[in-house]
Amino acid sequence: MFFSVQKELFDLLPDLTIGMVAAKNLDNTRPSGEIDQLLEEAIEALKKNFAGEKAQDHPRIKPWRNAFAKLGIPGSKFPSSVESMTRRILRGDPFPRINPLVDLYNSVSLRYLIPMGGHDLDTLQGNIYLRFAEGWEPFTPMGGGEGAAVPKGELVYRDDREVLTRNWVWRQCEKDKATEKTRNIFIPIDVLGEVGRELAEEIIGRLSESIPKFLGGTLYSAILNREKTSAEFPP
Repeated sequence: MFFSVQKELFDLLPDLTIGMVAAKNLDNTRPSGEIDQLLEEAIEALKKNFAGEKAQDHPRIKPWRNAFAKLGIPGSKFPSSVESMTRRILRGDPFPRINPLVDLYNSVSLRYLIPMGGHDLDTLQGNIYLRFAEGWEPFTPMGGGEGAAVPKGELVYRDDREVLTRNWVWRQCEKDKATEKTRNIFIPIDVLGEVGRELAEEIIGRLSESIPKFLGGTLYSAILNREKTSAEFPP
């Protein structure tokens, strides 16, 4: 199975780094008090560190607004997933607990303020791409709603048949969401140049330690950039 990033994205954002983790044979059925604690600690640290700052002005989140502007994505209308989560926490809204796997990578996303999502590998068709849409690809939003073809030129995560995440790191589809039944997961780690490749490596290291510790399984990881635009991992 391949994961690839369209070369033209690196032409626009030459310092972009895309990390990836593929975890296999997980057990996502058992609640974990330790994961609950990791997520709560990440939420409390975020509240403390922002201290009245607007989410979109934070030095880890503002680069996403800038990158979206280069791609023609209105950041106020389609905020990155980590900006949306941060806003929710700063408003004081309850933060959802989904299942151990999602709660674990959400805790890492909040700790590093890097957008992250998980795609259930058993639901995907063919390979995985981060590329500009051709205009035929359908998308069905998570939580339901009417599906529709994604406009040509929109940056998306997709497999061979449909869009997995619209507007790069804005909204995920329904079919590949991680549930208690998920045993195999693909997690992309999108790191902009202002943050640096080192952070992608650090996040991969944290996931490589914490996923087997709490959920079992085995992991494959890779880092993509303008010199290496694709990686192969076991199906």
